[in-house]
Amino acid sequence: MAEDGDVIPARGPLWPLVRALLRVGCLADLSGRNLIVRIVSDELGHPLLAEEHAHCAAHLFSIVEACHHRPDGLSTLLFVLDQVEPGTKAMAEVRRIIMEMSALEAWSPQERRRLFSMLSGFVVPDIAQIYRLVAGPHAPELHAQTTYAEVFLALETLNAGPDGVPKPLIFVEHLAVHARPDLRAELRRWVDAQAMRMGLLPELKIIRGSVGSQAPSDPGTPGSPAYIVFQLQREGPATELYRLSHWRQRDLSGGWYPRRGSDFVGKLDEIKHRVAALVEGVEIDWAPYDSDIRVEFILPRELLNLDVDQWQWEAESDFPEPMGCHFPVCVRSLDRMVARKWHRQWYIRWKQLKNQLRDRGVLTPDAGFWSKPGGEPNLRRMTSYFEQTSGVVAQVLGAPPPAGPPSFDEVAVGLRAGIPVMVWHRKDCGLEDFVATVKELLHAEDPGLLLDRLRLVRTNAFASETEQPHVGSHLAVLWDDPERVVVPDRPGPPEEVD
Repeated sequence: MAEDGDVIPARGPLWPLVRALLRVGCLADLSGRNLIVRIVSDELGHPLLAEEHAHCAAHLFSIVEACHHRPDGLSTLLFVLDQVEPGTKAMAEVRRIIMEMSALEAWSPQERRRLFSMLSGFVVPDIAQIYRLVAGPHAPELHAQTTYAEVFLALETLNAGPDGVPKPLIFVEHLAVHARPDLRAELRRWVDAQAMRMGLLPELKIIRGSVGSQAPSDPGTPGSPAYIVFQLQREGPATELYRLSHWRQRDLSGGWYPRRGSDFVGKLDEIKHRVAALVEGVEIDWAPYDSDIRVEFILPRELLNLDVDQWQWEAESDFPEPMGCHFPVCVRSLDRMVARKWHRQWYIRWKQLKNQLRDRGVLTPDAGFWSKPGGEPNLRRMTSYFEQTSGVVAQVLGAPPPAGPPSFDEVAVGLRAGIPVMVWHRKDCGLEDFVATVKELLHAEDPGLLLDRLRLVRTNAFASETEQPHVGSHLAVLWDDPERVVVPDRPGPPEEVD
């Protein structure tokens, strides 16, 4: 134990605690101090980087300084000392000083653990770059293999900016930009709850709007697929208005984390113009990159037969070109995307599709099913066949999907069975040209390029000058990838409407 005459003249904010620790018996010798450092490190789950000194006061200052740089450091030091030397007068003074030094936590340890639990398994390659962006140029360096928890705890030690929003909340906002839609909604709800309690929701809204433009980007792999995904549904049962949502992602090398834009509500002609403007936007924004841009429309069953591939892709043009000629365009099922009970079979058949393409390089005839329209007996037979035949991955419809209120039909059977690919003619699925074209699309070499061949069929239809309508102008393909879902499990607050 230090002698009473061991006077420390220093006046910094940490020295009162150092003076109190000098009177704690277990810290009097070097081995005792090193043991406490090891126990504190074990409690923190990370080494406490305290510089060792032979002089007791200098060593204790190093320990206190290292603990002070972590938001949970001093409280952990107090906990450890209470276990080793409980109930002494010296510890009562240490506790009083630490309680005075410890600011009121912005959020509880339980809230912090809930956040870290949400982030478990989520990977963002440029986490160090995000840390530097949020923390600023003068923030302490972290080691190369840092974690979300280490970044979050380091940011807790830094002061907020002029807006008062704590830097950890800004960090989580940056992570949300890269997250899949359901996790993004959860993260933003967590941030909203903290900001609401602090009275910082208006300031948070400004930051959330600016984070997207600050997020680090990667040039991506040349020639890799890039997606703009639209979701269209009626705004109400008795209205001519539709709601258009959209997502976009150019580089998929780090996983599927599309960024959602703001929703738009309007009549169908207004929706078409909005879609064209957004497609023009990705052409402009992604012009410097060698990306294979693909356009997808997520539609409810009553809109599946909408001729979205024939909409023009330029907002204003003296000679409009159909979108399906310029890009690979397909539709996807909104009903299945939100019906989680159908997803297991969907994943199984999608895996079968990928395996067939990998092993054979071609989609075999028995992998396709040519369905026929009909009543309940036909639907029962179709359901039974799908239950017995897991290798079926494509379905050719016997009739176009009806535009009225959805009823249980061949489309519903295929969606429930997990069939990832469906093909139909928007007017007459019995035409000979349609049958021949579909056989070529599905079973030609390298069917993985089906959507690219479909684009060429639509391009040929645009060039056709015959009076007989070309099959390519009415050919619809549902190509539904369960690994690229965009609908949140539990939707967050609605996006702003333009």
